[in-house]
Amino acid sequence: MNALRRISPLERDYEQALQKFDHILGYLDCPEAFTMSHSELERELEKQGRELMRVLLQEHLDKRSPGHCMQPVQDADGVERKLTRAQHREIETVFGTVTVDRVGYGRKGSQSLHPLDAELNLPDERYSLELRRRVAIEAAKSSFDETLESIGSTTGGHVPKRQVEELVKRAAQDFDTFYSMFKFFVTEVSSHASHRCFNEGKASNFP
Repeated sequence: MNALRRISPLERDYEQALQKFDHILGYLDCPEAFTMSHSELERELEKQGRELMRVLLQEHLDKRSPGHCMQPVQDADGVERKLTRAQHREIETVFGTVTVDRVGYGRKGSQSLHPLDAELNLPDERYSLELRRRVAIEAAKSSFDETLESIGSTTGGHVPKRQVEELVKRAAQDFDTFYSMFKFFVTEVSSHASHRCFNEGKASNFP
């Protein structure tokens, strides 16, 4: 009788992803795959590969959950949040839907703070920043309907048309805010530089 192979901690953490990968290998070696054209194989591998990426991402998020803090958690007013409870949310990504189970730190009458959300730089809404970026890029090149079709065919994310419109509007607002701040920064730097040059010129001319 053969001895059972020892499973490493990494394999245990990503067990579902390994099973999915084995499934893909098995599919490639099945009789059906040997009757498929190159284009058909490409489409099927893209579909199954995207699901594999989703499972990998999910299991990585599970490893980082629930995101307890070793130090006291304080809000913007410096008030310590002592009440904790497990909270669950879904994130729509370019690979599909994943879940994040994280601990929330709260106090009566206030919304909970989630250190893991901050660590992962998660947006407040359902759609990941990368998915939002893809939507904005596609919308800049085409109509909302074409954007919806492109996101549906090139990613695993599901974004309804109304949400596509909202994400594009928000992206435009974010850009306008960034551009305004950038212009202010450039103006301040230029003003400071001019003022410095003027003062240095005075110092040189009038010792």
